[in-house]
Amino acid sequence: MRIVALVVGAVVAVLLLAGCVPETSSRSFPTSGGGAAGVASPVADTAAGAGGGDTTGAMVTRVIDGDTFVVDGGTEVRVLGIDSCEAPTVGGRKATRAAEDAILGQSVRLTTEPGVDLDRYGRQLRYVSYSGGDFAEMMVRADHTAIYSKGRNDASPAVQARLRGLDGNGRTCGGATTSTTRTAAPVVGNPSPKPQPKPKPQSQAPKPAPRPVAAAPKPAGSYKNCSEARAAGVTPLHRGQAGYAPKLDRDGDGVACE
Repeated sequence: MRIVALVVGAVVAVLLLAGCVPETSSRSFPTSGGGAAGVASPVADTAAGAGGGDTTGAMVTRVIDGDTFVVDGGTEVRVLGIDSCEAPTVGGRKATRAAEDAILGQSVRLTTEPGVDLDRYGRQLRYVSYSGGDFAEMMVRADHTAIYSKGRNDASPAVQARLRGLDGNGRTCGGATTSTTRTAAPVVGNPSPKPQPKPKPQSQAPKPAPRPVAAAPKPAGSYKNCSEARAAGVTPLHRGQAGYAPKLDRDGDGVACE
């Protein structure tokens, strides 16, 4: 019995020494500001990446517009499923501000759609989650962002359907603006058209150009020669006619400057 007890004890000791401890997994994302090293910023676990794609964490370093931003390392990311107004427009400025307030300097979770990676500009196409939830769902509720519908839509049908249900107001961008001051008051509606010049009344006929007045012929005997008489437009000169002079009638036939 003592030998059996020793064998059992040895087996138990071996099992304890070689026992497997269940592993726990967690994702940590880069923190902004003075966060402690290794402490992850809170990022909501949303259903944006329902397609089962790969997920990575990143820090947003610059916002380009409402649906495009840059993460640490210089990678440019285009949000799947939404289309914000272009940055120079009134609506685009609103979308850019909303994105900056939500994710600039913050950790985000980027999830791929299986089979989808880059767009034609080389930007990463990703679903985006942040501390407030799903980024696309937040943006599409506002009138500066709509569901992406230009040609090919790389978001999954399930994500498209969910975003379409949230996008009740479409997209209103307004006119372009060159102002970059965030505190400037936005322009409401379309700018007033410039007044057009009034058309001239049709009844007013253009005034005729004044007719040239012919120079009065010089008195008789005042032409020095036939060249001067011709320039005055009075040739030929007949005997008895004003301007006729014998000196201009070389052959004496009564017609000068023939």
